[in-house]
Amino acid sequence: MGGGGSKNQTSYTYVDNTEKVRQEEEARERRRLENERRQRELQEQERIEREKREAAALERQRFQQQLAEAERQEQERRRKEEERIAREKEQLRKLEEEAVTKRLALFDYKFGDKINLASFRNLDISDVTKLRIGVFGPTGSGKSCFVNTCERTVRRSDKGSAPINSTGREGTIILEDFLQEMFFRLVDTRGFFNYNANESCEFVDILSGRVRPGSTIKREQDEGFEGNNLGRTLEEVDHFSDRMHGIILVVKANDIRLKKGQLKEYLLPVRQTLRPIGISPITVVTHRDKLKTEAECEQALNDASAATGSSRSHTFFVANYCPDNPGPNVNTELQIFNILHFALSMAERHVKIVKQQNKNKMEEDLMSAMQNAAIGAPAKAVLQAPISLFLEILQQKYKWSENSVTTVRGKLHQEDISRLKTLAECWSDVTHFFPHGMRATIEKELVRLQLI
Repeated sequence: MGGGGSKNQTSYTYVDNTEKVRQEEEARERRRLENERRQRELQEQERIEREKREAAALERQRFQQQLAEAERQEQERRRKEEERIAREKEQLRKLEEEAVTKRLALFDYKFGDKINLASFRNLDISDVTKLRIGVFGPTGSGKSCFVNTCERTVRRSDKGSAPINSTGREGTIILEDFLQEMFFRLVDTRGFFNYNANESCEFVDILSGRVRPGSTIKREQDEGFEGNNLGRTLEEVDHFSDRMHGIILVVKANDIRLKKGQLKEYLLPVRQTLRPIGISPITVVTHRDKLKTEAECEQALNDASAATGSSRSHTFFVANYCPDNPGPNVNTELQIFNILHFALSMAERHVKIVKQQNKNKMEEDLMSAMQNAAIGAPAKAVLQAPISLFLEILQQKYKWSENSVTTVRGKLHQEDISRLKTLAECWSDVTHFFPHGMRATIEKELVRLQLI
């Protein structure tokens, strides 16, 4: 053994780890990719959740906006509805107020209110104690129903008193005055079946006042008919207030004769009778609900105006109160009031025409008698001549002052001396009413007329 010791040889073994490293790297890469995939999935899930939340939030916002809009629209609808109701209430209040005013005007009506009492100056209206307005029309036109509607409207009652026959037969055979508490009266008449000569005489007799309230109107087709002694003229009736002073003609809107023009021919005798005596009729058209269009309604009014002779402005639709239209209705009330007020105006105009004609005739008779006084009893026209007319003639002839004539006329009126006959009968008792010159002249005229 040597002194230097043994020497160990170092040997190296080569281990190829390449595959292992590669596998480890692949494993790491897979883990990395897996992590990235999971991260992407998480991010995608988060994005989806976020978008869902955002979509839900947007939907909630839209829903809330829709709720808010719906609430706004509902509030607007309620506001408009409240405004509409308020407008309708205000309009109804005004209409009801107007109806009250027109109703009171009817109750307060005094003759002359419509065309001014001053327009009757120098006309004798002492016998105008009421105005009678006749309601005429074909059978079934709704005359009596119209009278009842007028009664209910004026009196504010639930029922009228005019008889109505719903069977199509004539319900009214007795002439009757309605609204007798008023200055004017509505007169319900018997309907016309066929406007022949007898019915024409009947019409004139009713106009003249020969057929009085409560009189039964019979015709040839009626059982027990023995004649009505028809045919007297207006001049043969003594009581002016018993005549008809106004006329309301009632026709049905759906009357086939109206549409075909036959009603115009049918009512020709009515127009021929009314025109010469100065009566302008009011026309009421019923059954408007049977017409379908506004054009039909307008045509019905035009046809009715032509048939009756009323002016178009005095032709009215009226919805009569009946089982199908029980009322009350403020629009119907106003229409009724308009018709009645128009009828009163027409009645006053008729009275003025008749009174002026009477005055002219009496003036002619009186002047003729004063100019041609002859032996014999004075004519009835002279005896019944109004004092005012006698004084007016003498005033124009002798140029008396208006003040002196007015003073004398007032004194005579206080003594209820209105006719020439009455003045003559009490002449010795009233001579002191007259100034000396006027007294001598009047006495001379009374002597010439053989009244004293």
